[in-house]
Amino acid sequence: MSLCLGAHLFISKGLPKTIEEAHRLELCTFQFFSRNPRSLRDSKRPEKIKIPFDIFFLHSPYLLNLASPEEDIYNSSKRALLEDLIWGDSIGATGIVVHPGSHRGTGREKGLLRIIYALEEIINKSSTRCKIILENTSGSGTELGSEPEDFGFIIDNLKDRSRIGICIDTCHLFSAGFDIRTKEGIEATFNRWFSIIEPFYVMLFHTNDSKGSLGSHLDRHTHIGEGEIGEEGFKNLLSFSLFRDKPLIIETPKEPPGSDERNLKKLKELSPDF
Repeated sequence: MSLCLGAHLFISKGLPKTIEEAHRLELCTFQFFSRNPRSLRDSKRPEKIKIPFDIFFLHSPYLLNLASPEEDIYNSSKRALLEDLIWGDSIGATGIVVHPGSHRGTGREKGLLRIIYALEEIINKSSTRCKIILENTSGSGTELGSEPEDFGFIIDNLKDRSRIGICIDTCHLFSAGFDIRTKEGIEATFNRWFSIIEPFYVMLFHTNDSKGSLGSHLDRHTHIGEGEIGEEGFKNLLSFSLFRDKPLIIETPKEPPGSDERNLKKLKELSPDF
């Protein structure tokens, strides 16, 4: 089975140019920000056009925090995600990737409950095929979502789970303390995650090497094979059908020029199907 490879692409020059770039890179899928990644207020949208991909994803802005104890940020986050979810559905997006958020010192359970209440509200106010896809995190500070138990708690306490998916980021997984460099480590990691959440919730992988060391909680992506996971780590990951059979989207640095091509080529070379 051939890999479904994708990349995070920019839309600053308009969606037609983004689609051209996706075709130039011979992508199976791609991802782009749902709005300005540094703002919850800017909802300026690119023009609506037909996007000729069966599977593509949005990514929510970095400031979105569904676990925030601050009422204004919490409400702004809910409003922004609802707007982006509905807009994503209108252009045929498969899902919108969302970082769960940070409890800001109020405690894990309170933060997770705020996420659940927010998701319930958004789901009840919308009817979309576009899913809300929760992404694992590096677990820095009071950030939630670095452990499978967080996702298990959220999913188990939602009334409607059909609108929820999971995205697993390899850099975040490694920097959160899961050693995915060896086949034994990958198997142990997958066994733990999927003893808590069903594998069918996983809709895609963000495929990034890590500048940070194992358990560093550092969210710093780098080029495939050039970080702490390394070529051998990705070769081992690609030997697992669970990893290989999902869309793999790179969020690796764009510099130097040609980096997307180089990272995509490296993943192909490391795959047993290449």
